[in-house]
Amino acid sequence: MDATHSQIEQQLQQVKKAKITIETTIDQTRRKQNEQDWLEEDNHHLEQEKLALLDFLRSGWQGEEASGFHRYLEDQQHEESQTWKKDLQAKRTHVETELQENKAQLHALETKQATLKKEWRA
Repeated sequence: MDATHSQIEQQLQQVKKAKITIETTIDQTRRKQNEQDWLEEDNHHLEQEKLALLDFLRSGWQGEEASGFHRYLEDQQHEESQTWKKDLQAKRTHVETELQENKAQLHALETKQATLKKEWRA
């Protein structure tokens, strides 16, 4: 009985260490989510500033060449904006998936820990 008891106790210690590691990883992932939120907010503000600048430039430009260049700048800005949005969305999806996987691992460890504690007490 002592060997079994000792083995279960070792497993409990391993599970405890693994839980601490996963909890740390979850905290890091949440920080990544916060950083992602800040990036998205910064990107939104930059987009608004670019659009305001384009409007300002449009009001001062005259003639066909200026109008064509303005359309070119708008297209460039739109393409950059779409690229940034896709990149930010991909990163957000990755971080959310990572968080869900970590939470699932934590849940599995907690379940294993509960099972081991029952065995240990028996």
